[in-house]
Amino acid sequence: MQVLQVTPSYYPQLQFGGPPRKIHALSCGLIARGYAVQVVTFHPDRLLACEQEIVDGVGVHYLPWLGSGSWQLPLGLNALRQAVRQADLVHCYGLYNLLCPAAAYLARRAGRPYLLEPLGMYVPRARNVRAKTLYNRIFTARLARWAAGVIAASAHEAEELSGLVAGERISLRAHGVDLAPFRTQPDGPTFRSAHGFGPDERLILFLGRISPIKNLEQLVAAFKEATLEDARLLLVGPMLEPDYAARLSALIADLGLADRVLLAGPLYGPDKLAALAAADLFVLPSLSESFGNAAAEAVAAGVPVLLTETCGIAPLIHRRAGLAVPLSTARLADGLRLMLNDPEQRATLMRGRSDVIQELSWEKPLQQTEQIYRRIVLGSTPAVVSAEQPFHFESL
Repeated sequence: MQVLQVTPSYYPQLQFGGPPRKIHALSCGLIARGYAVQVVTFHPDRLLACEQEIVDGVGVHYLPWLGSGSWQLPLGLNALRQAVRQADLVHCYGLYNLLCPAAAYLARRAGRPYLLEPLGMYVPRARNVRAKTLYNRIFTARLARWAAGVIAASAHEAEELSGLVAGERISLRAHGVDLAPFRTQPDGPTFRSAHGFGPDERLILFLGRISPIKNLEQLVAAFKEATLEDARLLLVGPMLEPDYAARLSALIADLGLADRVLLAGPLYGPDKLAALAAADLFVLPSLSESFGNAAAEAVAAGVPVLLTETCGIAPLIHRRAGLAVPLSTARLADGLRLMLNDPEQRATLMRGRSDVIQELSWEKPLQQTEQIYRRIVLGSTPAVVSAEQPFHFESL
């Protein structure tokens, strides 16, 4: 089976969070199972690139584009049209871009089924809510209507998507984690020393984009309210939204936490693993996560996890590898105190960690992906293109 993955960002562009790494892991796993996989995407630094390369055995085709941020307009659709025609199935990732609507339109014209995976983006939050709402009216509703299926990464996301499509058209397929890098832990004390942490200080770690959706202002306020002795908060991640990073820095200063809350910028590969090895607690306070790969990686690294119930992975972790709390400053503060000041309770909440780790491997998500693909390609008939098309990209 030939699969075309369509995504506005792809590995190794890790500054865009978890999706590039997740889509790459799926692509590599499918190739190992005998699938032919091609990726069509944009290169963030080469706007006019129209080139191909091989990334860990995956063929990646970069399209030229115009725009800014995530609002990217593909230029010239011949390469995308050809890739669609060669595929048995087109898998579109994410919303609020114009690449996926173009791919969906071309798939319908070519009689190819396509899947839509919103990656937790369907409900507009945090930034550009009006623009996202308009996009959903113009594009998302049509993308979902003509899709062969919609994929959710968690029950939480499936519930949100129930307002978009009927429940029987939603397939639940969790994300996975590559467990191999966590079998050998880096030197945590060296990381602590390099970042100014004393041997007796407790390190609370956040890993992810420095973005409003991650709810970091509430985390900083909760850290202040928790009044934890000998604890510091390290916020690690790319700062692609300068206004938000400035607002967060101002809050840290206003609360008198400049020496206890550190914005460290992004860390990848061995440096990220070292941060996890050094941490006493990992926190994911997001307003919403379709899954929450960073929390999964913390579990794999053996770090206790505190996260909000609005994260898709929360039911998997809660009272098995950490604690999930409601979305509020007070409850986050309570969670911080419990996880750091009550070792007996923390040990109880971590008793199921080994089972959770096994459930986090890529084996089951890949099996679920195969089942979805085979059901669609072998058991469905693509919708016939009507005279009145929902998308009009032929002039691009």
